[in-house]
Amino acid sequence: MATLQFQPQLQLAKPNSSSSSFSAVCLPPQRLCSAHRSKRRGSTTYRSRSSGYGNVSCSFSQMENAKIKVVGVGGGGNNAINRMIGSGLQGVDFYAINTDSQALLQSAAENPIQIGELLTRGLGTGGNPLLGEQAAEESKEAIADALKGSDLVFITAGMGGGTGSGAAPVVAQISKEAGYLTVGVVTYPFSFEGRKRSLQASSIYFSCVYHLDEVFNMIVE
Repeated sequence: MATLQFQPQLQLAKPNSSSSSFSAVCLPPQRLCSAHRSKRRGSTTYRSRSSGYGNVSCSFSQMENAKIKVVGVGGGGNNAINRMIGSGLQGVDFYAINTDSQALLQSAAENPIQIGELLTRGLGTGGNPLLGEQAAEESKEAIADALKGSDLVFITAGMGGGTGSGAAPVVAQISKEAGYLTVGVVTYPFSFEGRKRSLQASSIYFSCVYHLDEVFNMIVE
């Protein structure tokens, strides 16, 4: 059976099919997520509950043949994708979404998607989430096409910046409305990046969570 693991370093691991375990490490530790295990007809089912935003249930018999897409949004999300690919993760499709065309050239993802070409003309958003949101809205059709056929969509992004903060909620909304199981893996800014960026991250976080079945929240200190 397939294995998916979340590590604090924002890496996914999917070992060989003879394994049959699932683990989730959620940060911060203040009861953001709790895992419950139950046995049903010889299979193992895990449920993760996240602050009332929805339940995720996943059996390994279903996971083995699932179409899984991992989408990195913005600079932080693109970096996470590169680390996952570098770790040798297989069996999933990787997508890198960014407004910055030069950043996408550095991405290891086999499916780069430039958003907001008319709006930003291939440049970044300068840390402005509104531009990130507008860029994603401009490219909604391309994002929806990329997600077609998914069973499970992981969206990873850094909160507090421009493209990640602004575009990730739009990507999540597109995925959720299409009926795909949608999971977010988000990071908060470092404390030294300032209060303004942290407050911006918190505000964007809740707009993103609204469209997620589950969220894994990482605070980096």
